[in-house]
Amino acid sequence: MRITRLVSLGAMLCCLSVAMPSSAQPSDFKPDPKAADFGPTNLTHVRVSPFEFVGTSPNSGDRLPGSGYTFYSTGGSEWGAPVHLPGGSLLKRIELDYCDTSSGGHVHLEFHECDNQWTNCVEVPGTQLVSVSGSCGFVAIDTLSLRIDNFHHGYALTATFGTSDGTNTLGGAILSYQLDVSPAPGTPTFGDVPPSDPAFQFIEALVASGITAGCSGGNYCPDAPLTRRQMAVFLAKALGLQWTNY
Repeated sequence: MRITRLVSLGAMLCCLSVAMPSSAQPSDFKPDPKAADFGPTNLTHVRVSPFEFVGTSPNSGDRLPGSGYTFYSTGGSEWGAPVHLPGGSLLKRIELDYCDTSSGGHVHLEFHECDNQWTNCVEVPGTQLVSVSGSCGFVAIDTLSLRIDNFHHGYALTATFGTSDGTNTLGGAILSYQLDVSPAPGTPTFGDVPPSDPAFQFIEALVASGITAGCSGGNYCPDAPLTRRQMAVFLAKALGLQWTNY
């Protein structure tokens, strides 16, 4: 019951996308959007600071300071920052932090996927964020489920400014990802763990990661007891445990 309540509360917090009043600074007073404090549903947040954005077009202009470490551009557009997320993880949420006191122009943020040469970059559908005029705060998209493939793709955020007079400033971004167990293969590795087994996906993930090779005869022996010796091997391999060897 307690776990159910935690997940339900986390689900409500996860879906909040709010712009704070102009008296607030970006990211103030907002809840931590995570589904739980433990387990595979937990979100890990990576902050992309304003310093990481660089001009990506001839009309990007100069970087001028706003409040604190925020900045705005005299050119008004085209600033990019690389994205560093674990391969295989699921990008679940993107947040834009900003100040927008203009009645016209706005701060835009987009998530782009490129090829492995950082060319042919395209905006990922459904990832554009636009600041709310007359406020300092944040807006967020929390309905994403984009799997990160760092081997074949590069990822970046692109920010654009609607004005170049300091009324639109960028406070950075937050990317929230979720670690995920890979989907199971079509053909089972072990004769005693068919696709209908409720642990099929997880056992296949263990063997694909080199954590286990099963028992013998092409089987996994899923119902056999686990010794403390075997547990040590599983945990050390899964966590990549190391120590200083003098």
